[in-house]
Amino acid sequence: MRQDSIEDLLKDWDNWQGSDNPMPSTPTLQEKKVVSSPNIINTYQQALTPFEQLTQFSVTGQSRKLKRQMLADQFVLNGIAIMGQWTTIYGAPNSGKTLITNWLLRETLLSDVVDGELLFYVNADDTYRGLVEKIALAEEWGMHIIAPHHNNFAVNQVPELMNAMGSDGSAHGAVIILDTLKKFTDLMDKRSSSEFGVAARGFVSAGGTLIALAHTNKHTNADGKAIYAGTSDIVDDSDCCFIINKVSKNENSDGSATHIVEFDNHKARGDVEPKVGFKYEKRHGQAYSGLIDTVKRLDGNALEDLKDKATVQAALDSDELIIQTICKLIEDGVVTKDKIIKCAHELAGESNARIRSTLDHRTGNLYDLGHRWSLKKEAHNRHVYAVLPTP
Repeated sequence: MRQDSIEDLLKDWDNWQGSDNPMPSTPTLQEKKVVSSPNIINTYQQALTPFEQLTQFSVTGQSRKLKRQMLADQFVLNGIAIMGQWTTIYGAPNSGKTLITNWLLRETLLSDVVDGELLFYVNADDTYRGLVEKIALAEEWGMHIIAPHHNNFAVNQVPELMNAMGSDGSAHGAVIILDTLKKFTDLMDKRSSSEFGVAARGFVSAGGTLIALAHTNKHTNADGKAIYAGTSDIVDDSDCCFIINKVSKNENSDGSATHIVEFDNHKARGDVEPKVGFKYEKRHGQAYSGLIDTVKRLDGNALEDLKDKATVQAALDSDELIIQTICKLIEDGVVTKDKIIKCAHELAGESNARIRSTLDHRTGNLYDLGHRWSLKKEAHNRHVYAVLPTP
């Protein structure tokens, strides 16, 4: 860079401003701050002392202006994602994260909570058919869909666009949904994730809303719950984070399958729900619009009830062979404890200890709680088992 004198710099600035806007011989700090030519700004900043440079970054005195720009606390995704925040939703493939996000967006857009002209869904993880179906729905709901390789869009433009929107003020009120996040940054690389976080934070700090959908790890934690994939940088930088856990999947007589999932909050800045439950039904040959119509939000009591039933069913599935063997023995007249354990051990090949445990655990009169046989006392203090009828 050329080493100009202050006089030369002032002359440059006067020429740039024009003859109708003369500059005093010695510019004040405030006059240096209002210069808007990028080259001259950079050069003048070098002439400022460090204290003056620090002072020019102060936002004290701008509270009224910033309050006018502040977004109201309203949800883009009801109970999950708040306007003006960065929310990341983690879920396994086919866990319903895209489906339920679209269902929630439809709810928001059709109720006019959010202006669809300011909502951009970047679909970077879909088949051509899936993309076309979602574009048709977006046209009906009134929001934008952006996809790689269409209209010259590339995923690497997203961080640049968020940076630019944060700088020029156009981020305010805009909503960007990224599906899925791994297409826009390397979740396994700390530097890449951190750089993405800087762009995202700049966008959100300027009034934008970011919702990112991401994958969970293939492995679960000690409690069997899903955990996020990649480094912790995305979770650390997000304002809000949910992880989707599968509660149950039940096959129905008509060939459909009912899925129950739970959105479990792991980080929050705002009044989001700690847990949100949803159910949906999948069937062969189903159109995406029909699949969305099956989505239902579950209230807290219904969700907990379904989770309890799923826990019971998972244990029943684990004991299925022993349960079937014991039921068959009882129906064939083997009704005392010692004989049941001895015969079930020989037929099922399981240990006596496990058979005894299953026999005791499944004894009772409440079929919904996992009981499969009752125990009653007969004459001469003889205890016998009887299979419970299926409700």
